[in-house]
Amino acid sequence: MINFPQSLHLIESFKKSDDYLLIKEIESIRRSFNIFSGNYKDLRNALDEHNLMSSNNSLWESKEIRWEIQDRLTRLLFNFCSAAAALVPHTRNHRDKLYNQADKIFIEYEEFLDKEFRNNLEHHFIIGLRNFISHDKLPAIVSIKRFHGKITTTSFNIKKSSLEFEDSNWKAKAKDFINDQQENIDVEKLVDRYFLRVEELHNWYSHRQLQHHKEIYAKVIHEKKTLLRSAIEDRITTALPYDQEDIDREEQVLNSL
Repeated sequence: MINFPQSLHLIESFKKSDDYLLIKEIESIRRSFNIFSGNYKDLRNALDEHNLMSSNNSLWESKEIRWEIQDRLTRLLFNFCSAAAALVPHTRNHRDKLYNQADKIFIEYEEFLDKEFRNNLEHHFIIGLRNFISHDKLPAIVSIKRFHGKITTTSFNIKKSSLEFEDSNWKAKAKDFINDQQENIDVEKLVDRYFLRVEELHNWYSHRQLQHHKEIYAKVIHEKKTLLRSAIEDRITTALPYDQEDIDREEQVLNSL
């Protein structure tokens, strides 16, 4: 019969503890945001490449090359909008699982949504664009190079007329956004503004959760340090779901609260 060290049993008990599982649940919503953030970075890098190719004229020398990068940008735009749409229920379900409507953090979260998202036309357009591409068709897009004296600028745009917003299933606030636009909708400006808005929400929510659970967070870090010392002595550090660098990073976050 194999005799496992006591520290291994303690580690397994710790991983099943309510406090540890709560902190893991708090951290889990970051995965959904990181997917959204990753899609934004992919799209932004492709937009930068598109603009660079415009400045050196390679974008305009071959329509096949231009179509290829435009198709790539359309695909990445759809990924961005899809991740944005998924983030809405992911965050709501996460909040509802952890908090009651009477909890202060729940109320503050609702106030943040009321101020920044619920009546924001851009937000409703992003979600509506995802639905339009999923259920109707791809929008028409166009690359535009403008000359301002010796300065040139390039934009990648959605053609407003291709969105069929008068006849399709666009919701009212998304239609209001489209109606406010000129002939073309600049994708770079659109996604930059929206990403910053969502990033602000999730940075605030993450920080606010850790403030709300600060005592539990400190307790979990203390238990992690104790278990790490025992695991080092028993040479079973691979059984731990964290290392010293993780603890150092978490302590730094805790000290900033």
